[in-house]
Amino acid sequence: MEAEQLNSIENRIADIAGRAGELRRYL
Repeated sequence: MEAEQLNSIENRIADIAGRAGELRRYL
């Protein structure tokens, strides 16, 4: 069950990192 939690957190971090990368392109 912890594996699912870690996977969810990793996906969230990847999503945030991806959004940050997109924002940097516009700046």
